[in-house]
Amino acid sequence: MMAHGNTPPTGVARVTETILAACAITVMALLLLRQAGAPLLYDEVFHYGRIEKILQGTVTVRDFGVMFPGYHLVVAALLKLTGLGSVAAARVISLLLSLMSCVAAYGIARTIDRSTALLRTLQFALFPILLPFFPLLYTDPLSLAFLLFALLAALRSRPFLLAIFFLLAVFVRQNNVLWAPFLFALLLPEAPAWSVVLRRPKAMLRIAWPLLPPVIVFLLFVAWTGRASLNPDLALAHPFPAFLSGNIFFTLFLFTLLFLPLVAARARVTVRLLRRPSTWLLLVALFTVFSIFFAVDHPANSEVGRLRDTILLAADAGGLPGFFFWLAGAIAVLTMMATPLARRSFLWIYPLSLLYLGGSWLIDPRYAIVPLVLFLLLRKPSSWRMDILQLGYNILLLLWVFW
Repeated sequence: MMAHGNTPPTGVARVTETILAACAITVMALLLLRQAGAPLLYDEVFHYGRIEKILQGTVTVRDFGVMFPGYHLVVAALLKLTGLGSVAAARVISLLLSLMSCVAAYGIARTIDRSTALLRTLQFALFPILLPFFPLLYTDPLSLAFLLFALLAALRSRPFLLAIFFLLAVFVRQNNVLWAPFLFALLLPEAPAWSVVLRRPKAMLRIAWPLLPPVIVFLLFVAWTGRASLNPDLALAHPFPAFLSGNIFFTLFLFTLLFLPLVAARARVTVRLLRRPSTWLLLVALFTVFSIFFAVDHPANSEVGRLRDTILLAADAGGLPGFFFWLAGAIAVLTMMATPLARRSFLWIYPLSLLYLGGSWLIDPRYAIVPLVLFLLLRKPSSWRMDILQLGYNILLLLWVFW
């Protein structure tokens, strides 16, 4: 194991990481067992209904949801292959598919920095807004797994694998097509050679070809139907094109909540940033945009007693709750500014995250998973102690939420 900042002796580090890995596996097992016998939750009802109709051969386009049917077809195919069809069996299959994302996350973390790969993967596996979806019938974990495998293929310059996994990622959730520029940036040579490539269309085409099939398919679908939603009846609830600020500010709020150890570790750098006039201009602009454009008006964001909607509606009402919600977002922005990413090309995740989040009217933590996971995996390694604290903090959050 390579050493990084504030690392104790190798033996102590390995023992500590082994103990935390055992704790992580235990927490994962307890959470998964707790959810195994639960009734269908929220959108699981719709997803399982679609899977059943595929198995029965009675499914139509209007039976599906907003997203392409990749997840439902995969789960239905595996259920048919095994001769099973129960909710429990579908959840086990969904769990196994979800766990593939941990393999991809480890590959990415190891490619970027071998010394932190295990800790970074454990942080990913115990990410509080991701792990609860692993055993559930939701499209998000499988979508994330395919996207991470595409990212890994791009980092390791494997164009054929990139083409396959990116196509699969878009076939599960078509908004993954927005990450094409990021993957393309990873395929470009290091500066200054990339500027030469961009002036040569044929050279660009030779590099970008793995990304073109899903992009072309998506554009043809939009041109043919006039919408991005697969189900025409749901198109109004998911307008396209659209750019809304709700999920952007909620993701910033979640960033501060979920990366609190990192926020504390980067506090000194953050304070130094506040000495710059440009930083205050950015914060004023952020507050202005929040005050004018932040709105919680999707019908599904008004559930009484649901923590997500309680927080959002309080923030939308303004006053002190609104200020603290914005303040959490401001701290997130400052922390990101104070936290370098491992490579310059990784900076693409920031503007593309804005587009990715801005396209959804419904505000939900699920939509924050991909941007926050990319930050988790692609940030530059800091100190061993901070990584240990982050992992322990993830465990505490999971125990607090579910027990």
